[in-house]
Amino acid sequence: MQNLDISKIKWYGAQDKEYYKIEYPKNQIVLHHTASGGNSMSDIKYLNDQVGKVHVAFWIDRDGVIWQAFSSKYYACHLGTPSSTFTKFKVNNNVDTLHKTSIAIELDSWGYLTIKNNKYYSYTGEEVKSENVVIYPNGFLGQKYYEKYYHEQLHSLEKLLLYLCNTYNISKEYQCDMWSVSANALSGKNGIYTHISYRESGKWDNHPQPELIELLENLENI
Repeated sequence: MQNLDISKIKWYGAQDKEYYKIEYPKNQIVLHHTASGGNSMSDIKYLNDQVGKVHVAFWIDRDGVIWQAFSSKYYACHLGTPSSTFTKFKVNNNVDTLHKTSIAIELDSWGYLTIKNNKYYSYTGEEVKSENVVIYPNGFLGQKYYEKYYHEQLHSLEKLLLYLCNTYNISKEYQCDMWSVSANALSGKNGIYTHISYRESGKWDNHPQPELIELLENLENI
């Protein structure tokens, strides 16, 4: 595959007040999804309105365009992991350390959906076409329907992950425990994880779409 063309990343310069302009070594990448529609400008506004330097370095829209808010060598808050989670999983670490040593990537997606009259809707009432829906018959995090991550998104994500892993020496090994709270993720083990690797409740990002799993499983072979 072709390497990431950094010149095609759309730079959105976050203000200094929105992130910590301090360099720390990186050893984790955390995948998120936005739980929003396809408007990157609305995503930017939402991030701008957050309190407490809540932000992400990158997000990828449904067309596969990569947006960047600040240099990946800096950091912002993006996990929201309570101290009780570290205690429960017997991990001697804290969320501040994880923020400093991780890079966050958001995928534009509504996340979980509901169904009514054979149509699928986001939590805001936006209809999502059936061909863009992933169905988990046994449910995932209590939900059966999710908006899929699109081919263009996943293609760009693969390039971005390879670039970041090679730049920061982050492991490309597939972390099979990333689909629920992971003691490895909480402890700061080198690798790629999802937001739900750090959260027991309140978040549904990301969902285990087969194409996403295949991408992550194959990274080591590229």
